[in-house]
Amino acid sequence: MDNQLLNAYLQTDYIIDDEIGLWVMNIGQKEPTLSRYLHRFDQPTAAFLTAYNPMSKRLTEAQNEQRHKQLIASLNKQNMKYLTGYGAGKDDSWPAEKSVFILNITKQQADQLALEFEQAAYVWVDEAANVRLISQQQYHQQLG
Repeated sequence: MDNQLLNAYLQTDYIIDDEIGLWVMNIGQKEPTLSRYLHRFDQPTAAFLTAYNPMSKRLTEAQNEQRHKQLIASLNKQNMKYLTGYGAGKDDSWPAEKSVFILNITKQQADQLALEFEQAAYVWVDEAANVRLISQQQYHQQLG
């Protein structure tokens, strides 16, 4: 991942806007209150993922909406619980991207979804509530 793209991810607010209210996460932060929420589940980890703009290539709004619907259908088919949200860059150079905050998910499941929806990276919240960016290179290595 080049530095410009990495910086864009680092300068993005990852916003959950659903049943738990409005929650803003940023890469490199620790979210202990969110961790308490996640520990209600068997797997106290989560992934913040979008289907928009595969491999960071801009698509039309209609194309992105279709991809988002496919992601939601995939999650529903797998009976995965998720909250809705969006990623919004702080510099407004990219429009906000509809996203999902997937609960009770393993790292391998998150890697698979990122691969399936052709994402250059996604946001991972681990058991200790650390918010990390997982790049395509990292998840490809994990998947073998």
